Amino acid sequence: MTCDEHPEAAAPPPVPVPVPEKVVEHPSPLTGIARGGIAVGIAIIIVGREFLENGADFEGVPILGLIALGIAVIAGLSGIVTWKTTTFIADDDEFRVERNFLSKTSTRVDYTKVQSIDISQPFIARLLGLAKVHIDVGGAGGVDLEFLTKARAESLREHLLEHMQRARIVSGVAPTAVEGGASLGDGTPGQGTTDGALVAPESEEIVVKVPPRNLILGSLVSTGALGALVAAAFFVVITILSGSPVTLIASAVAVVGWIWAQTGANWGFVMTRRGDTLRLRRGLLSTSAQGLRTGRIQAVAIQQDLLQRTTGLYRMSVTVLGYGNPLTDEDKASNAIVLPYGTWDDVLRVLHVIWPGLELAAIEVHGQPDRARWLTPLTFSTHTWGIGDDVVIAQHGLINQVRSIVPHRRMQSASIEQGPLQRRLDLAQIYVHTTDGPVTLRMYHLDATLARSVFEDQLARAKRARESAD
Repeated sequence: MTCDEHPEAAAPPPVPVPVPEKVVEHPSPLTGIARGGIAVGIAIIIVGREFLENGADFEGVPILGLIALGIAVIAGLSGIVTWKTTTFIADDDEFRVERNFLSKTSTRVDYTKVQSIDISQPFIARLLGLAKVHIDVGGAGGVDLEFLTKARAESLREHLLEHMQRARIVSGVAPTAVEGGASLGDGTPGQGTTDGALVAPESEEIVVKVPPRNLILGSLVSTGALGALVAAAFFVVITILSGSPVTLIASAVAVVGWIWAQTGANWGFVMTRRGDTLRLRRGLLSTSAQGLRTGRIQAVAIQQDLLQRTTGLYRMSVTVLGYGNPLTDEDKASNAIVLPYGTWDDVLRVLHVIWPGLELAAIEVHGQPDRARWLTPLTFSTHTWGIGDDVVIAQHGLINQVRSIVPHRRMQSASIEQGPLQRRLDLAQIYVHTTDGPVTLRMYHLDATLARSVFEDQLARAKRARESAD
C-alpha cells in the first residue's frame, strides 16, 4: 500500500464555544417600600390640606385618612409585585425589559434609538438609596425602570450611553455636532470615530451653576411672587373679618407651597456637557439628572418679567423633539427649563453650547410700523423681530418679556394671519411653527406687504437649511 492509499486521519470535531448565559436582573427589593412611602407622603399632604381647609369641622378627615392609607398599602403591594415580576437584561447584544404579571410583555430597546437616559430620585426613594431610570427612545412613552439602587442606575446609564455610541458608529449614524456642515451647530463634538474605532468620551464640562441666591432672588422678586403676596394679603383680611385663624394658616401654607414649587425642584441646578449631550441636575428633596442631546432642541425661549428686570435675571426654556409640551404636565414642567434663573452671561453660555454658531448681537432687529400702536398701545416698543443666517427671533411682552429663537432648519411650517383690524391698518402677523412644546414664535403686526415677503423668504430659508442639513 502506497502512502497515497493510507486514509487521512480524521479531523477532531470542533469544540462548541459555550454561549454565555444572559444575566437577568430585577429591580430593588425595596421597591415596595419606596412606592408605599411615596403614597403615604401624598396621603399626609392631602389629609393635612383637608384639615387646614375645614378647620374644626374635620369629621371626614379620618375616613379620608383610611382611604389614603389603603391606597398606600396597595401602592406598596404593587411595588412588591413589580420587583418580583419585572426583569431586565443589559449586555452587549441588547437591552430588554420583561414584565410578567397578568400578561407578559417584553420591550427591547434598540441602542441606536436611545436619545437620553434620565435618573430621578423622589424623596422617599432617595432616603432608601434608590432611583428611577427613564430611557427616552425619541417617541412617546419610553421605558421606565423603578426602582434600582442609585449605583446600579448610574452604571446602567453609562452602559446605555456607551452602547448607544457604539451602535450608531456601526450603523453609520455616529453623533455629530454640526448637521450637514451647517454653520449653526447642535453642540460640540465629543464622541466620534477614527477609522471606525470608538473614541473615548470627553470628560464633563460645567456650563452653568445656579447659586441659591439667584434662585431665591429670581423667585421672590417676580410678578408671580407679587401675585402670591396679594393673594396672601387678601386672606389675611378675610381672617381678620371672620376671626378664624385657619384661613390664615391655609394662606400661609399656600404661599410657602408656591415658593417651594419655584425653588425646590431647581435647587442646586447644574448644567454640564459631555460631547453633544447636556446633563441637567437639580432638586433639593427629590432630585433628577436629565440627559438632553443638543441636536433634539428645536427652539429656545428667554423670559424676564417686569420685576426680574431689576435683578438682571432670566429664565430659559426649550422645545425638545419627542418631549411634547412638558408645561402641560406639572410633574414634568421642570424638564423644559434649561436655566431656572441666570444672568445674561449665563444665557449666552447656554445658547453657545446648544448652538455654537449663534451670535444674537449680529442679527438686525426690526420693530413695528407706527400705525401698529393702535393695536399695541402699551407694548408697542416690546414687539421686535429679526432674521439671521441660521435663526429667526421674535420678542414681545410687557409684564413678561419673551424672546423666542427658532433655527431655520427646525421650522416645520409657517402661516400668515390678518384680522379685520389688521386689514384696515394694512398689517399682518407671521407664525413660525416647530414641534409641540413650550416655545412659540410670532412676529406681530408687520406691514402687510413686508409680512408677505418675509413669509415667502422664510419658507425658502427653511427649505434650504433642511436640504443642507441632509
